[in-house]
Amino acid sequence: MEAFSEYIEKNDWEKYPSRVEEQTKRLLDLLDGFQVQGTFFVLGWLAERYPALVKNIFDAGHEIASHGFNHKMVSKMTPEEFQKDIRRSKEVLEGITNTAIKGYRAPTFSILKNTSWAYEILLHEGYRYSSSVFPIWHDRYGWQEFGYYPRRMASNENGEIWEVPMAVGSLGPLRIPFGGGGYLRSYPLFLTEALFRSLARKGRPAVVYIHPWELDSMHPVVQAPLLKRLRHQLGIQTVEKKITVLLQAMKFGTVAQYLDDMNRKGNSRS
Repeated sequence: MEAFSEYIEKNDWEKYPSRVEEQTKRLLDLLDGFQVQGTFFVLGWLAERYPALVKNIFDAGHEIASHGFNHKMVSKMTPEEFQKDIRRSKEVLEGITNTAIKGYRAPTFSILKNTSWAYEILLHEGYRYSSSVFPIWHDRYGWQEFGYYPRRMASNENGEIWEVPMAVGSLGPLRIPFGGGGYLRSYPLFLTEALFRSLARKGRPAVVYIHPWELDSMHPVVQAPLLKRLRHQLGIQTVEKKITVLLQAMKFGTVAQYLDDMNRKGNSRS
């Protein structure tokens, strides 16, 4: 969404035919085939319009977490706007699932060093973790100094909140982001597998992520500059095969399960 925010106004979202139900079902079937439960970061705006889809995800055993309400980058909101956005999303998702929503992912990984004020607000609103930081430099996001391991970001009398960063490997001195999105789509499978194996040898966790639209090789072309279209469409035809190989090769679980296990073992790096 954010990639085309200059070309598609939010008020026009509902003018486009929805393909999310069909592609999410494909993803659910794929995960079910390997008996894998994952975390679905769901947009509140979408959940309001497709509550049955959110309930189906939840009933299949997956964790439901928040992706905010309006898919607006944290860096483009004031703290007050951010609080309203994540509160509204949480209320919608909890109303559908009848369970506490613990997790949050910022649109476009937009928790940065200068937006780290978001953690205090997330904690105040009842969230217990975020998975919103890419510890790299990027033209749209990135917090290079963050580090590779989950970190406790804030605490109060009611609990604490953790950040689970995205997967980053290395080739010599180079930091290599990987594990999902355009990185998964564009990298050859052997490179992605090698980066995962490298992290496994170091005992480092790796977050794999995928958007339902990345399984949809027939989704409509957005009228945008060529480079943006290519960046969006690159590698879509290979995603399902790549995800299948990763599901066969590795053990997966939800973000909440990982944090619970980490804290039980005392492996925190706060």
